Amino acid sequence: MNTASENVIGIVLKGYPRLSETFIINEILLLEKLGFKLHIFALRNPGEIKVHENVRKVRAQVTYIPDYFWPFFWAFIKANVKLWWRRPGVYWQAFRFAAWRSLRQWSSSTIKRFAQAAYMAQNHLELNARAAKSDVQRTHDGNRVRLAHLYAHFSHGPTTVAYFAAWLTGLKYSFSAHAKDIYLQEHDFLREKILKAQFVTTCTDYNRNYLQKVGGPEARILRSYHGLELERFPLIERADNGEAPRILSVGRFVPKKGFPILIRALHLLRERGYKFHCHLIGGGEMELELRSLIKKLKMENRIVLSGALSQEELLGHYRRADVFALACEVQRDGDRDGIPNVIVEAMALGIPVVSTTISGIPECVEDGTSGVLVAEKDPSALANGIAALLDRPDWARELGQAGRAKVEKDYDALRNVKKIGAALRQAMSAAEVSSPALFNNGVLSTEVKTAYRHKRAETHSAP
Repeated sequence: MNTASENVIGIVLKGYPRLSETFIINEILLLEKLGFKLHIFALRNPGEIKVHENVRKVRAQVTYIPDYFWPFFWAFIKANVKLWWRRPGVYWQAFRFAAWRSLRQWSSSTIKRFAQAAYMAQNHLELNARAAKSDVQRTHDGNRVRLAHLYAHFSHGPTTVAYFAAWLTGLKYSFSAHAKDIYLQEHDFLREKILKAQFVTTCTDYNRNYLQKVGGPEARILRSYHGLELERFPLIERADNGEAPRILSVGRFVPKKGFPILIRALHLLRERGYKFHCHLIGGGEMELELRSLIKKLKMENRIVLSGALSQEELLGHYRRADVFALACEVQRDGDRDGIPNVIVEAMALGIPVVSTTISGIPECVEDGTSGVLVAEKDPSALANGIAALLDRPDWARELGQAGRAKVEKDYDALRNVKKIGAALRQAMSAAEVSSPALFNNGVLSTEVKTAYRHKRAETHSAP
């Protein structure tokens, strides 16, 4: 590992590399293009067979932190005991908070993330100069990297690791929040992580407004769309070749993508006499359910399912598509999309898009201007939206061209990543690396101690 005193940013990810997270790979590459030195700390190697071509272009070194506790039990114990010996005051305060929260939530998640953070701090991070003053033992064994900042993607597990790693080492951290990680998380801890972060970035105004409400007026929340390198997505001129229209939908086969609704909408279109072929690409937990529904509705000759593809492989399918449809929906537990990247990709290529009015999608797809939006979970409304494009091909082309213009205006990748880059530079220059506000010289702040005692009392007095 690199132990030179460079301004290296530690990027904390849940898994790396992941086929469904093209936006993270693109952001990493653009941050490197902007001159940032990065080191990736991944909590898991997904072991996916397919990877995006751009993964090979990433220069950052990758360190994997064990994600499964029991197979690495002694490694975790050893790292945690060593860190406790080096920094007993800080370690004990952070451990007590993590243990209390895990007991309160009746979940091992927080204590697991604390253990990962301690493993990462002990085995892979070199403590900054201020933290080192109180260090019992500080080694330079070549296995540690000196970081200037921590930056996590997704506000649940990875940010929790960054939060505790910052607490244990005296580093500052920031994070990027996206979709499920925002809406399925307990407000109290999400607020804590927001307020201790130097800044938070998210990919829609819808998310930003929600996070600002959770974090309050003091929280620094930035909106940075997941953009595209537009030269890789040239506008496609489409001509009527006399074939049945091709409808494309791309996304993981999970409930929030609404694929059963889309299949039922396509069935309605067939019943109305429309000719078309549809390709659903993604793979995932619902694949058998979707195949069963297609068979039940006797749609096998109209709908084809495929597994996950790389972005390079998807481009060929985009180029043959006449309509892009994605029936996103909000789940009962609050899980939802932000702005699916595949919608932006389709719009960049000039494909007319039909989607739903949830979350941040209307920020990208403007109904009747750059695409068509319908109510969620409504097969009839979705069928009507697709039919409107099939019935009026000239209008569909106009929407496709307007979609491309919208992407050029708001979704240029470099322009959006520059916002993150500026925030990172400001965070590093403002931080004469010191302990986060959560603690002072290894002791919890009065505010947090009071809240901790209050909540502990509530827990103990609960029936």
